[in-house]
Amino acid sequence: MTNYTFLRTHHVVDGAPIAQLTENEHALELSSPANTLLQDFTMQTPVCIQADTPILAARKLASATPTDALLVVDEQNKLIGVTSSVELQSVRVTTQALQMGLKPSELLVHDVMRSVHTLPCVAMKSVANTNLGTVLTTMEHTGSFYLLVSENAHIRGVFCARKIAKELGIALDITPVAQSFHDVVASVEHPH
Repeated sequence: MTNYTFLRTHHVVDGAPIAQLTENEHALELSSPANTLLQDFTMQTPVCIQADTPILAARKLASATPTDALLVVDEQNKLIGVTSSVELQSVRVTTQALQMGLKPSELLVHDVMRSVHTLPCVAMKSVANTNLGTVLTTMEHTGSFYLLVSENAHIRGVFCARKIAKELGIALDITPVAQSFHDVVASVEHPH
């Protein structure tokens, strides 16, 4: 190992105390740095799923994978959407199936994902200088449960509103913004 240097070492006395986690170091607040809950793809490889994956297979993958956001990719492995275990289990699946005249089990991930072109995105340099409260406010303002983070024309990471709310122990107040006429029709209750 001639290419590396060594660290300076020292000796510890017998009976040295062991550091312990204090409540203040662990508790997250709205004022905590935003990057503490960023799913940063440079630190952890994102979980990707093909857009043409059947819903049942997607649910199985999502429940077996500890992630808050599944990145939906096309045949060329290009990002086209985002979904989550919660969304794959939600009433949105049943609603979409009814609108398409299908059974929920016949849907593909593509049918229920949040399309990447509808998701808000912020620059990584903005994230480095902000807090979780600002991130959640941005998500509420844009009506999105996801906030993409870009750096050098690449998607660097994603924030998930449900994860932030869960970690902070707060309720969400996000009303999705309709991106198409189809979304408007889907949000209106129909008397059947």
